[in-house]
Amino acid sequence: MKKRLTFTAVILAALCALICVAGCSAPEDWVRKTIQKNYYRFDGDYSSIEDMENLTIEEMVGRLDPYSAYYTAAEYEAMYADNGGSKSGVGISYAFEPGIGIVIHSVIGNSPAKRAGIKEGDVIVSAGVSQDEEIIFSEHENTFADFINARAAGEEFSLNLSDGRRATLCKADYTASYACMYTHDKSYDIEYNAGAMSLKVGENGIKKLPQGTAYIYLRQFYGNAYGEMIELLSEFNAESCTSLVLDLRGNGGGYVELMSEIGGLFTSRLGGGRHVSMIAEYKDGTREVSYCKDISSVKEEYAGTLPAGTTVYLMANRNTASASEALAGILISYDILKYENVFLSQYPEDDARSYGKGIMQSVFTHASGARLKLTVAGIYWQNGTTIHGKGLTADDGCVAAPTGDLVVNVGYDDELEYVINKINKTNTVGNAAGA
Repeated sequence: MKKRLTFTAVILAALCALICVAGCSAPEDWVRKTIQKNYYRFDGDYSSIEDMENLTIEEMVGRLDPYSAYYTAAEYEAMYADNGGSKSGVGISYAFEPGIGIVIHSVIGNSPAKRAGIKEGDVIVSAGVSQDEEIIFSEHENTFADFINARAAGEEFSLNLSDGRRATLCKADYTASYACMYTHDKSYDIEYNAGAMSLKVGENGIKKLPQGTAYIYLRQFYGNAYGEMIELLSEFNAESCTSLVLDLRGNGGGYVELMSEIGGLFTSRLGGGRHVSMIAEYKDGTREVSYCKDISSVKEEYAGTLPAGTTVYLMANRNTASASEALAGILISYDILKYENVFLSQYPEDDARSYGKGIMQSVFTHASGARLKLTVAGIYWQNGTTIHGKGLTADDGCVAAPTGDLVVNVGYDDELEYVINKINKTNTVGNAAGA
């Protein structure tokens, strides 16, 4: 997790809380002193950084954890724009499966691929620029990448899917969206046109969802994720929903401010003053408390707050990390979410758990514009819990949701069906008890 003006290059986004500006010392000296003063380890073992004289920047950073990194000014600026939601291209991540084709692992919201109807779990078997051309992707790993790279921005092409659908799209610049919602009858997607956000409502809901239950997928804590959640939860309230399935599978984290703002959408109706989003403990033992945003007095934002008493279910997997785990901590600490309503992906021969990242990174800035992203603190929930190195597990009372598929099929998959069956069973028992 991190503050909104910082960036991470790793898939599991880091916790980050501040930006520090350095003087004019040489980058090597500055990096060494910054590390030795601020670097935090949960185990308290700092032997690796005691003697760093005559080491290169690469060697010094190599002694740190995988969440710490050094960026030149150009590298940082390029990556910062990406975290703000500015994207270019098609908007998918994928894996090549020999004999099968291109398996789509994720589709970025509002991307050309998303608008063309491509979804997670789809398999691309061939493509072409014209009706007479067909390039097969089942035999060679690089063929698909070569095809996409050869396309100019704005050049239309088609992707043929294994189920017979044909998606027509082109590479383009776009603003990514990070959240979407489904009810029994409808789908809700966030789109951006010329920078303006709009809500696209479709009729392809999740028919197995019980009436009154909504499913929200939150991809990461970047871009305008807070505004998107306000829009979706406003629709949640307009539909008089009473249960929410919040899917954080594959959500590696993002900005601490966004996490705390979104946390406020869940805590603002609880009353009782400010609500803690997380506590950072630094190397010198000092503690810093972050709070959820209090939006009780802001009419437009308050429309997107979750009503007190709403039943919340959470979906997570081994790639649910950092800010996602901190948001789970908010919900659990304030009794909005119960452990028995947390569902963890149970892969074959693997433990069901979330990632377990309870450390925070800060970004320090050199006079040259170079940045050093550094682990500086351990993170604790309001109730004193830290999930670092452990994550959410069945030992906490969470439920293992069996799955054989590593792809998170946003909108519907076997894990969501498992959760829905649990909800239906709980509702049936509750109704019988009430009778």
